[in-house]
Amino acid sequence: MQSELNPESQNSNDSVHIAQAASRGGAAVLLLSTVVLLLTIVSIIWFRQLAAWQAVLLLMAGLGAYAGWAKLAEPQYFLHYDAKGVRYQHRHGSWHLSWHSFLYSGVPQLNQQSLAYIGFRLTDYDGFLQPLPLRLAVRLMTEQRELYLAAIRQSCSSGQCASELLAESNNFSTSKQQYNGVKAAFGWRMQQLNRQTGFDVFIPVSLTETEAAELCRQINQARLQLIQNTVT
Repeated sequence: MQSELNPESQNSNDSVHIAQAASRGGAAVLLLSTVVLLLTIVSIIWFRQLAAWQAVLLLMAGLGAYAGWAKLAEPQYFLHYDAKGVRYQHRHGSWHLSWHSFLYSGVPQLNQQSLAYIGFRLTDYDGFLQPLPLRLAVRLMTEQRELYLAAIRQSCSSGQCASELLAESNNFSTSKQQYNGVKAAFGWRMQQLNRQTGFDVFIPVSLTETEAAELCRQINQARLQLIQNTVT
């Protein structure tokens, strides 16, 4: 199923919520998998033995039920913005960027190829890192590991520097704050990704490149309008 950009807003003063079609269909998958699972269990009880085909059905139905549950567990909206800034909703937590904490959003590129992300160029690392939930930070680093490795590979013409860059620092400092542990590793990755893509924070999207670019345009336009309104 093709993903689609689905913003919803009542007027210019309301928050704008953005959903992706890829998160839909969880209930149908869960229901179908549960029915198959129950029927397979009944057949096992009826025949009083576990055949190979029944074991395969149990495995497939179990995986399907888990996939359906995972889809239902996803937030209804993966991103929204309002007068306070931009918020990314992940099933393991959320992060927030105020309008003054980033310069712009855009579709990042590596090796002149657009990535399936939208990125944000930050001006305030502390405003992002300090409230970032540790559980969410760990999940994002795991989910975006391929993006990080691709950026590392681009930075090394011979491949000899990759091991040095992969040795993530346990200490990370800004002009105002010292970080260690998970947040230090996250800050280190942000810095490395910025050097290769021009962006610090990334949101995965299943939108087309055109839809992703349009979303970034909307966010940048809203940022400029709200900052100008604050100044005036």
